[in-house]
Amino acid sequence: MRREAALYALLAAWILLGLFGHDPWKPDEAYTFGLVYHILESGDWLVPTLAGEPFVEKPPLFFWTAALFANALPGALPVHDAARLASAFYVALTLAFTYLTAKDWCESPIAAPLILAGCFGYLQHAHQLITDNALMAGIALGLLGLARSSGLLLGTAAGIAFLSKGLLGPGMLGLIAIALLLFREWRTPAYLRSWLVALAAFLPWALIWPTLLYLHSPALFNEWFWVNNFGRFSGAAGLGGVLDHAHYAKALVWFALPAWPLAVVALLRDRLRSPLVQLAMLAFIVMLAVLSAASAARTLYGLPLLIPLALLAAVGLESIPRWLAWPLHVTAVAGAAALGLALWLGWAALLAGWRPAFLEEYSPGFTPTLEPVAVGAAVAITALWCYSWLLSLPVRWLAGVALVWGLAMTLWLPWLDYAKSYRGVAAQMHAVRVQKPGCVATQGLTEPQRAMFHYYSGIRAPSGKDCPWLLIHSGSAQMPAPGDGWKPAWRGTRPGDTKEFFWLFSR
Repeated sequence: MRREAALYALLAAWILLGLFGHDPWKPDEAYTFGLVYHILESGDWLVPTLAGEPFVEKPPLFFWTAALFANALPGALPVHDAARLASAFYVALTLAFTYLTAKDWCESPIAAPLILAGCFGYLQHAHQLITDNALMAGIALGLLGLARSSGLLLGTAAGIAFLSKGLLGPGMLGLIAIALLLFREWRTPAYLRSWLVALAAFLPWALIWPTLLYLHSPALFNEWFWVNNFGRFSGAAGLGGVLDHAHYAKALVWFALPAWPLAVVALLRDRLRSPLVQLAMLAFIVMLAVLSAASAARTLYGLPLLIPLALLAAVGLESIPRWLAWPLHVTAVAGAAALGLALWLGWAALLAGWRPAFLEEYSPGFTPTLEPVAVGAAVAITALWCYSWLLSLPVRWLAGVALVWGLAMTLWLPWLDYAKSYRGVAAQMHAVRVQKPGCVATQGLTEPQRAMFHYYSGIRAPSGKDCPWLLIHSGSAQMPAPGDGWKPAWRGTRPGDTKEFFWLFSR
């Protein structure tokens, strides 16, 4: 009972640490919150809108969820912290669905969600306000539906994935479902009948919001459906990232640790005899092929690959050789101990007045203060890590990851947020702007910047040509030339930022 309580406490700590106490950070979290803030401010739940302009890159399920959490906790938390609970909700669902998928096939099914949570690539993104966390829940539920030949679960999963990031999620689940017919174990009448149920369960998700969007604006529907779904493969969507079809294969070396070495063990030992190994292997291959075929690659987009790898890893853990178990154990314990000690000692020295050049360069002017709640949370996660030495390898690994992440998100969070937040620079700009009433035109602001200046200063587009103010973002410290009739009124940037400069001009 004590070990179970420690395990649940560790998972809860891993999910919650990093969600609270900091402003939305760029790039993805900042603009995502901007879309959520539009719902809260305007009551418009139909068209995703960023600082006054439609932004239909993704469907709105995650934005709806975050807005509901923010509305449910008025005043209890800052709006952005309350909205971030949507990520905790979908991450918890992802871990639960992964556990249930492994439950019918593995000797220790709890290992699957523990390994997934311990993957280096999942750590930061699981705590960000991003739509990919809802997509992950949809993919995890979809694999559960396939494993149990449940059309209701599969169709619902495809719907969640569809309203999270468009056709990508249901497309991958559909290809996985078809590919499973390669194996005799899956060519059953019950499995084939589940496809019809899945289609019926998927249709409401697929039709209601897209139809409403089309009736509202055929142009916005076209931009979302054609440009942002098929455009990710043709390049028309302009999603950013790199044009490297081998990006995910290379990134998985670190991104999927510790899952991929254990997954290799599962494939070597099982030789595709187990239906779970068949499902997980095909899911990984299909996802990797689809993602690698896109015109833009970002490590973030590879998150779904971690779910089938975690399922395989849970199987591989049952027969892990000593030559693999030992380095994973050393990394989990010794690596976490060294980094954890460095974070504790560095924080204590910072509090005592230590100001090395590299810390000051990142957050110039930051003054640390003793925050009892943060220190208490840091002590608690350290105690959980110490207790994890008595438990299994997946628990020790997750505890090590949670220790380093938890100390960074408690002791060091104010230092990080001081440099990453747009709150200060927006407040400086706003103090000058209010000296003369009127709107603010903008030029060159990126999506995260537009969202944050809207949140902190109320600046939204479109602005008229006759606005008395003009806010310009520049990548250079040299003053831009806004044209005749403008004079500089303010210049600012975030602490330590040498790439983003903001200029406010008065007409």
